[in-house]
Amino acid sequence: MSAHEIERRVFLGGVAALGGACLGLSGCAASTRCPEPASPSPGPARVPQTAPVAAPTRARSELTFPTLRGFCDGVPAVTGVELEERRERAKRLLKGAGLGALIVEAGPTHGYFAPTRWGQSERPLLMIIPADGAPTWVGPAFEERRLVERLGPGARLLTWQEDVSPYAKASEALKLSGVGRTAKVAVDPGARGFVIAGLQSSLGARRVTLGGDIVDGCRMLKGSRELARLRRANEATKAALREAATRLKPGMHEDEFAAVVRAAQQEAGLTDIWALVLFGPNASFPHGTDERRALREDELVLVDTGGALHGYRSDITRTWSIGPVSDELRRAWDTTLQAQSAALAAIRPGVRCAEVDAAARDVITRAGYGEGFSRFTHRLGHGIGLQVHEAPYLRPGNQRALAPGMTMSDEPGIYEPGRFGVRIEDIVAVTEDGAEVFGPRALSLLEAPFGA
Repeated sequence: MSAHEIERRVFLGGVAALGGACLGLSGCAASTRCPEPASPSPGPARVPQTAPVAAPTRARSELTFPTLRGFCDGVPAVTGVELEERRERAKRLLKGAGLGALIVEAGPTHGYFAPTRWGQSERPLLMIIPADGAPTWVGPAFEERRLVERLGPGARLLTWQEDVSPYAKASEALKLSGVGRTAKVAVDPGARGFVIAGLQSSLGARRVTLGGDIVDGCRMLKGSRELARLRRANEATKAALREAATRLKPGMHEDEFAAVVRAAQQEAGLTDIWALVLFGPNASFPHGTDERRALREDELVLVDTGGALHGYRSDITRTWSIGPVSDELRRAWDTTLQAQSAALAAIRPGVRCAEVDAAARDVITRAGYGEGFSRFTHRLGHGIGLQVHEAPYLRPGNQRALAPGMTMSDEPGIYEPGRFGVRIEDIVAVTEDGAEVFGPRALSLLEAPFGA
């Protein structure tokens, strides 16, 4: 919901957070969920985290979705040729900026350029992409066999023993790559602070600069193969949500339905699935609350969920009901859809991110829900790709201009604290003359919340 700003996402399956602070950089755990006991009061009782009660469970056979099988078949994974094309783009950007190399550590950007993923630890794995020539990796010596296995026998790898600085080895790798001793090098701004500090100490602070323009210039503009993965991943999540919704009944617990939503996406072929399910007043917390509830017929259901296809992410939110709701809830839903439509109409090359956010926010303000962040409490959207949240960010003040190949969420919301919340989210790609929505849009609250 801005590039490199601190994010908080609560997922039932847990949240991975990447962060680092150095040179002005700015970067939850899964909550234990407990159901509510039956209550004779007008609204379901809420049980604090300290009084856990087991949520209802469903038989495995009830969590199968045969119609979704094979949904993601035929979408190819990333190839070596594609990785080489990405590195060549980085080299062109490095040369244009007068930089000698880009250094990335294990993490999402490394996964964008490299043929393998590698976990982060206190022992950094560094990838050095020179403006000319092949990349070099710098990694722990005791991991050499595993690194060669994953990177391939042709990869150039320098290793360091436990009594040697990995950053001194990075300096050696730059020299072997023909990068001059005084040439400036860019570091992925997503690198952790101690990694950047180590490189500054070894190479000299004046040589090290943050490479946000290089990284964003590569990752932010998706090619046709990346768009195909994102498109199918988001279509799969929408198809899974539509199927899962047919199994939602009054009295079902939030956690129980979250399991159904995850199972449907898994059946469709997605991995790394998360699901945030909120019923009634719980949805007034945009990213959830530690208090859990069962569903009543006259309240709204908000589900924010997604998964991954070959590493590329989906992120979809739908709000709907299983029975008649008040005019107040219907009006909030209709206004949210109108705000999303206004933003979608504004998305095209050259338009600034802040302008798109304003298009949606103005609709909500004119409908009487307050100005600024009064009831629309978060930014309009975030970029998406290998990470659920990445550049560009559709928020007030962001003057970045949109360009073809950018992908982002369009997710306005209206939240009445302690009463209800509405959010509708789709993933959008900027095209040459407008925008493409990945999969069907919501059309109406009661008749077509998942599209036609």
